[in-house]
This record gives sequence, structure tokens and C-alpha cells, in this order.
Amino acid sequence: MENTQNKSFLRIALLSAMFISQLNTIASVIMADLFMLFPDASPTAIQMVMQFGMVGSFPVALTVGFLANRIRVKPMILIGMVCMLIGGLMPLLMHETLGQLYISALIIGAGEGFIAPLVSTLTLRFFENRARDRQIGLNSTFATGGATIFTIVAGVIALGFWLDIYYLYLFAIPALIIVIVFMPRGEIPAQPVQEEKKEKVPVPPRVFVQAGLLILMYIGYITFPINVGILTTAEKGFGDSASTGLSVSIVTVVGAAFGLVFPYVIKFLKSYIGLLSCVCCTAGLLIAGFATSMAVIYGAAVLLGCFWGSAVAGAVYIVGRMCKPQHFGPSLSIVMAFMTLGIILSPIVVNAITPLWRGRVDSEGAFITSAAIMCVAFVLQIIWGTFIKKNFPEKPSDAPEEDSEEAPSNA
Repeated sequence: MENTQNKSFLRIALLSAMFISQLNTIASVIMADLFMLFPDASPTAIQMVMQFGMVGSFPVALTVGFLANRIRVKPMILIGMVCMLIGGLMPLLMHETLGQLYISALIIGAGEGFIAPLVSTLTLRFFENRARDRQIGLNSTFATGGATIFTIVAGVIALGFWLDIYYLYLFAIPALIIVIVFMPRGEIPAQPVQEEKKEKVPVPPRVFVQAGLLILMYIGYITFPINVGILTTAEKGFGDSASTGLSVSIVTVVGAAFGLVFPYVIKFLKSYIGLLSCVCCTAGLLIAGFATSMAVIYGAAVLLGCFWGSAVAGAVYIVGRMCKPQHFGPSLSIVMAFMTLGIILSPIVVNAITPLWRGRVDSEGAFITSAAIMCVAFVLQIIWGTFIKKNFPEKPSDAPEEDSEEAPSNA
């Protein structure tokens, strides 16, 4: 009974942290506002208001998984949530230059870098079989669901004054309290660290293949949130901040819904889950790039939502399938950090590639380039899925779900 109760508390804490983990997406609704506020800045400089969050996230996400085998996870998650709160409120005091917004984004991103890898590590550590698949799906649902709510509200708020969207970071306070109260404190794990020291290769090289695929996929995907506002408002003139916020929110709504059906999708696709992500993203990017109305943008957002709900959750599933338990933390750190690297590189890579095929260096050209990148990722996912299927067959899931889980004693 105590074991089940501890797991219930752990679920509440994990999902609360994930609920605020995508707050940085609200910046997508003010891209057009920033273009008008800073007319001398380049498109890449404006887009980096979102991307600098990933710059802050990358080193943190790359490190925390290794620390999870040595120190308690709960204090690290709390540090991340505090960073998000501080960084999110900074623009209310300092917002005269893009540099100040970059600093805010760096701190927010550092906070996000703590949360996603550590929540995923605890999920793989304490849940197995169908319970694990369900928890991975719920983590995705709460992350995307939180982003949905915050982005919709941010779009409406931005119609009044763009800066007011940063008040939404106050929602980190109740989430922080929930984690403090409900996440088991636990002890520093001893045996897993001893086992890890015996390993000649602490992190299997195949983890870097999964990480590389996420880099490529997110270079393509992130074109939508950082360009949709510019495309619909500044270039084609059929949208505004509210409709932009709604389009990004549709992505997150569909992503949240996808998290609920994730266990069933995994049961069908298994190691080829990445193929679904690539197909949905490619189609969504092409539709958005040639859109002539917000209705078409909303349709593209549905497909991109399927990508967002499946890409990271699918990567976590693959890591759980091909790695030993003592490698979960470090492996997820690498995968999540490399994903943020793809987000950082996206505007730089896409804006550099587009002129090479004589495309216009605008949002439409960016969408076409990104779709081509996703096609490359699709081919690589076929090879990768076949490798995983052959070398890491799925374990039978006939064991009792709850009885097979260890108690959450080292969170």
C-alpha cells in the first residue's frame, strides 16, 4: 500500500513539473511584436529570443542525467523550477533591448534543462512495461497540455500588451509547491553508481544516434513556432497574435491528446515510432508554408501536434528499450540536450540552406527547407527503427504493472 501511495505522489509531482516545462513556447506569439519593436534587428536575431532558451537548456540537460546517479533528483528539479520563475519574471523589469530578453531566455532554458531529463529519468527508473508507456504518454500530455493553455492565454494577452505574457510564469509557484509537497525525498542511490563504475562504456554509442536524429527532426520542426507569426502577420497579413497563439496551441492540444494514446501507438509502431513523427511534421510544414488562410495553418498545426506528441516520447521509449537502468539518466541527458541543440541551430541552419536552392529567405522558404530536412530524417528513421527492432526486441509485458515497479525511494 505504501509503495502504491508513493508512486501516486510521484506521479502528481512529475506531472506538475511537466505542466510548466514548456512555458517558453509563449514567446512564439510575440515574434511579430518584436519585429516592430526592434526594426533594425535581423530575423535570426528576433527568433533567437526563443532559441536562447535552448542555449541555456543545452549544458544543463547534458549534465543533470549524470548527476542523477549521484545526488537526489528532487532538489535538482526544484532548482530548475525556481530558475524558470526568476527568468520568466525578469522581462517585467528589463525589456529595453534584445540582449535583456536573451538573458531571461537563458535562465528560463536552464530551468527547463533540469526538468524534462530528470522527469524522464524517474519515469524509466520507477515504471515498467505498460505502466511505463502510460507514464511517458502522460508526461507528454501534461507538458503539451500546459503549453496549450499558456500559449492560448498568451496570444490573447499579447493583443493588449506583449510584455504582459510574462506574468504567466507566476504559475510556476503552485507547481513548485506541489513538487515540494508530493515528490518523495528519497536517498542517494548507492548500488546503481557502483554498477555504473564497472561499465567500460558508461553511455552506449547508440544513444548518440538517437540524439542525432532528434537534432535533425527539431531543426525542421521548430521552424513552425518561430516563423508562423511572421508568415501570417508580417508577410501574408491574414493573422494576428491571437490567431498565431491559437495555431501554436493547436499543436500542443493535439500533442497532449497524442500523449494519452501513446501506449497504443507504441504497441502498433514500436521501434518505428520516429517514422510517424517525420511524416506528420513534413506534411505539416509543407501545408503551413503554402497556406493562404488561418484555416490552412490550423490544419497544418494538427499534423505538427502529432509530431510534438510523438517525437520526444518516442525517443524516451527507445532509450528505455536499448539502455540498461544505470544508463537511463546519462542517456536521457544526452538525448534531451541534443534535442535542444537542434532547436538552437534551426534558424541558423534553415536560413543558411534556403539560399542554396535559390529559395527566398523568408518564412515560406524556411518551411520548404525544413520539410526537406524532415524527409532526410524519415529515411534515417527507417534504418534506425530496423536496427532497434533487430538488436533490442521488446520485453514481454505480462508482468503485473504495479508489482513490477520499485518504490520511488531515491527521487
